[in-house]
Amino acid sequence: MRIRSILPAFWESEDVAAMEWDTRLVFIGLWSYVDDNGVGRDVEKLIVSDLFPLEDDPRETLATVSRALRHLSTNGQIDRYTVEGRPFLYVTKWELYQRIDRPGKQRYPLPTSDDAEARVTVATPSRESRDTLATGEGEKGRRGEGEKASSSAVATATADTEIEVPRHDVEELLDYLNAGIASNGSKTPKRTKGNETAMRLLIDKDGRTPDQIRAAIDFATNDEFWRSNILSASKLRTQYDQLRLKAQQQKWKRPTDRHERESQFWENEMANTIASDERRNGPTNTTLEIEAS
Repeated sequence: MRIRSILPAFWESEDVAAMEWDTRLVFIGLWSYVDDNGVGRDVEKLIVSDLFPLEDDPRETLATVSRALRHLSTNGQIDRYTVEGRPFLYVTKWELYQRIDRPGKQRYPLPTSDDAEARVTVATPSRESRDTLATGEGEKGRRGEGEKASSSAVATATADTEIEVPRHDVEELLDYLNAGIASNGSKTPKRTKGNETAMRLLIDKDGRTPDQIRAAIDFATNDEFWRSNILSASKLRTQYDQLRLKAQQQKWKRPTDRHERESQFWENEMANTIASDERRNGPTNTTLEIEAS
């Protein structure tokens, strides 16, 4: 567990206001639970033992934490994923919640890892739902009670399991991002569930239009600093506000189409190469030809 701070903006957030009180407490507790990169093991019993070690009813506490984690995952506050079969969670927009001056060594893989796979969230029935099951008599009653408990758990799990229909707008934007990353010679990111979710939340939760997202991708993939840092949809969503502010500060103008953007990129690369050669070897023939033209 680590010492963390809570910014005043947390209490003014509409997303936080939409949470139940116990979910807010779990969310704040996760900040101390995860490492300095916002990642922790997604094992609910470990989370409960760290955040609520003195509760009188551990089973009900486990069910409450499970519901809170489902809410946070569904609404984009955390990403739940596995790497090589091990479950992890990541607090999205971690840099906005916490400022770590000297972060410790990364302990766990981020959701942007090549082998990260999103987890399917399944509900854990609360003790209250178990206690309301009818009590039978003798062996028949016990057998009926077990059947009802099993049916209740299956029904709850079915209701809380997320089933998503493929989104063509999300797929198109992921393709657009991958093309921009590939044009810089970087490795194309895998089409993981985490990246699909990040792009979907950028549209549905953050309220960004596809054209705004394309503009952010164009800026990121053409900027000397950002093109080596924005290599996935998850990172794009996390840094979107920073990208927007930097583009405004630089008064960046977006080219009108992909061909023009690619041409502009290669022209910039050529100019940088020529400038580098001039510093080492003096003016080149290519430079003279450009100046003469």
